[in-house]
Amino acid sequence: MQFSVSVFRFASFVLLIGLASPCLAQSALTSQIQTIGQPERTVSLNEFPLSGQWTGPGQNIDVSQIVRFGNPGLIKEDSVVALEDGSYFAAKELRTEGVTLHAYCQLWDEMQVPLRPLRGILLRAHLDPDQTRQSLDRIHNYQGSHDRLLLSNGDYIDGTFRNLSALKVEFQVGEKSLELDRRRIEEIYFAQTSATSAPPQQGVWIGFRDGSMFLAQNIRLADDRVTLQMRSGFALRSSALENAYAYMVYLRPLGNDVRYLSDLDAIGFKTLGFLAPSWEYKKDRNILGGTLKSDGYISQKGIGLHATARLAYRVEASDARFKAKVGIDDDTDGAGSVVFKVYVSETGSQWKPVFESPIVRGGDLPVDVDVPVKGMKGIALVVEFADGADVLDHANWFDARFEPE
Repeated sequence: MQFSVSVFRFASFVLLIGLASPCLAQSALTSQIQTIGQPERTVSLNEFPLSGQWTGPGQNIDVSQIVRFGNPGLIKEDSVVALEDGSYFAAKELRTEGVTLHAYCQLWDEMQVPLRPLRGILLRAHLDPDQTRQSLDRIHNYQGSHDRLLLSNGDYIDGTFRNLSALKVEFQVGEKSLELDRRRIEEIYFAQTSATSAPPQQGVWIGFRDGSMFLAQNIRLADDRVTLQMRSGFALRSSALENAYAYMVYLRPLGNDVRYLSDLDAIGFKTLGFLAPSWEYKKDRNILGGTLKSDGYISQKGIGLHATARLAYRVEASDARFKAKVGIDDDTDGAGSVVFKVYVSETGSQWKPVFESPIVRGGDLPVDVDVPVKGMKGIALVVEFADGADVLDHANWFDARFEPE
């Protein structure tokens, strides 16, 4: 079984699934779906175009109305490779030959990926998935003009990456060539080779069982194989799969009709630590900078807050409802207890309560929030400590968003 990478040129990006053999055509992804203006429900889908409708047995859903489908996983082992578009994948047996990274992955078999679209490599995933998330953020946010090695003792070396083998990392520092024991290296950062590109406006985030996450501009399921077309121009093609649908666990299209609060600028933020110091809120991360997760529910989008805090946003005329799920992050190991509240304002100065949760504790299922905001000027998200002061009150607002009518 082989995993090959090649470059494709497309006049337009089209997402095609469902052109597979008869046995695959009978398969489908079945999971919970969140759509604009509808309650969460279970559906089966097997075609996912970038525009138009996602379809399945008895299902036709406009892609612009889809918030998310399924639930992503967390990477818990192996090395992790980060791409320039924010994608990342778990793999093992990493090595480079020239300008190509070779790797092995259970889902994709042998992989060959050009180095050009890589932002960096985490050579060993952390036991704590939040630390893995923080490592990937460091790699993605690195803006240095030289490659960098982060050592296991916290030191770093700047220079030029030359080669990665099973035992060594070859690195050039000025006139000096270094061969470093791979076990001493935690992370590899690649220099930013071009100006930061604009965030993608089209594509589908696809999550796999091993925690890998790809932003695909095209996905095709045919001849028992999955092919992903990436934004940077290269394509990933899997080995033959008995049922390719079984490997995908999450889909989130870009360009839908919602406005995520984490993509907006807040108009006000106040925090008051009781036993702990004050905390800044986090966009698309929990309060410690890790993945948003509560009782196994995981989100790419959302807000991380710590009790006690109040975070306010402006409501636009096109916004009809505010929706989210709320819960205590799993990083507390069952500790923490908070009350979530939502206030709205018709004037921007006087506020009235429209939602108050019961006490939410660590380990509880996330609670749904759905409040009307039509005609309002502002909305405020509030987190208050409950029965344990504010100890480990790591509060998540999953997929916090404004939806249109």
